[in-house]
Amino acid sequence: MASMIYKTLQLYLLLLLVVRSEAAAFVPSSAFQIQNLFRTVDLTKSYLRESASFIIENISEEPQNEYYVAVPSEIVGNATDSHLAIMEVKEKRVDPAVSLVVEVGPSNTDLGVQFYKVQLSKPLTAGETSTIQMATATIGALEAQPKLIKQPEAQNLLWTGSKLALSPYKVARQRTKVKLPDRGANAYSKTKNDPQVEDTTLTYGPYVDSEPFATETIQVRYEYHFPVVEITKLERELWVSHSGGNLATEERYWMTNSAAKLSEAFSRLRWQASGMAGERSTAIKGFLVRLRPGARDVYFTDEIGNVSTSNFRADIRDPVLDFRPRYPIFGGWNYSFTLGWNHDLGRSLRVLSSEDSGSDTYVLRVPLLEGPDNAAYDVAEVSIILPEGANVVHIFSTYGDYTKEESLLKSHLDTIGRTVVKLTLNNIVDEHRRNELYITYTYSSASSLHKPIIVSAAIAAIFFAWIILGRIDVSISK
Repeated sequence: MASMIYKTLQLYLLLLLVVRSEAAAFVPSSAFQIQNLFRTVDLTKSYLRESASFIIENISEEPQNEYYVAVPSEIVGNATDSHLAIMEVKEKRVDPAVSLVVEVGPSNTDLGVQFYKVQLSKPLTAGETSTIQMATATIGALEAQPKLIKQPEAQNLLWTGSKLALSPYKVARQRTKVKLPDRGANAYSKTKNDPQVEDTTLTYGPYVDSEPFATETIQVRYEYHFPVVEITKLERELWVSHSGGNLATEERYWMTNSAAKLSEAFSRLRWQASGMAGERSTAIKGFLVRLRPGARDVYFTDEIGNVSTSNFRADIRDPVLDFRPRYPIFGGWNYSFTLGWNHDLGRSLRVLSSEDSGSDTYVLRVPLLEGPDNAAYDVAEVSIILPEGANVVHIFSTYGDYTKEESLLKSHLDTIGRTVVKLTLNNIVDEHRRNELYITYTYSSASSLHKPIIVSAAIAAIFFAWIILGRIDVSISK
């Protein structure tokens, strides 16, 4: 009996090793060939952005409807400080404005790549071509060099990458353009005729007949006179009030500046002198937050209390909040604060249907994210607090990579509690502000009267109790 169990365990371990080895050695079939790939590496923000436009050709004899994209394994998961924040793929032959479905595929540990499977809009027949546009954003891929600088010293960032686009298919012809901030690069990898330098761009290539998974490492070092804003956590709450016709938004931020740290003690005198001279700095001086039209009652607080160094321009079409922390936030320094504002609920809420029973179906449309420009988020928690008595029917977001949780919250004078829908998003950037969140829920007129009735009943009970107690003789008779 023991020998049979031992043999069964051996067989199970052997099968497990075979499955793992097959997954580790996964390589897509060579059904496609890439033509005229043009890749742009954008280093103008505090995080890395890459885009590529190329033509894929089906060189097999069978129709193909799946295309694989490869990215370095080191930017997927939590093993390193670099994280993939955006993976967006579009196809020109159908609708270039609609993103294709992208799924996480297998990985290849031998090659050190993670595959993503892209579903084409329709099968690509033998010999047919299609133009693909791809965009990615990576957090933490830019490194301050050196990591310690003096207060008035310029900051340099270092990007290390490949001048060849990582592709699981053969590339017939490709070029890579590196886009830099206004002062360009002060050091970069170069050969005899590569790259071509023009103002703030470096162009590597063209290269012909690149083999699958081919890479050639290059480095670009450049001045970056801006902070590297990293929001370690964001708690965003939107309170829906039917009785008040209001949508209240409150955002709590925990922030750090990931720029080069100071090598010496902070000097306020030197800081004031650099400000008067108009010098650029890697310290966070303030933010501009563009709010939706109709924003009002804006406030800005931190752990001490209200911060008066803010200015809200209540433009009808483009309201802007310009706020400044109590002190400059240099590299490695932290700051936490709260922003809040109100909107008319009618701007975000629509009635889908009305029932004779008095229960109406509503759809709420709100931005998934607001906040400052040029910022990366480690974790963002977006909570929608619905009115007491509302029931969620459906939740949809144009950004699908999130975890969802529903719970109940009892607030002021609540009895049964409010439904709370919380979405948790990891490794996102400010460009996710273009995504929206839709919540469909039911809410009856009886539910809207629930709280006034409870409050009225409580007041009436107190009043009658006072009358009754007033009629009781509590005096001590002789």
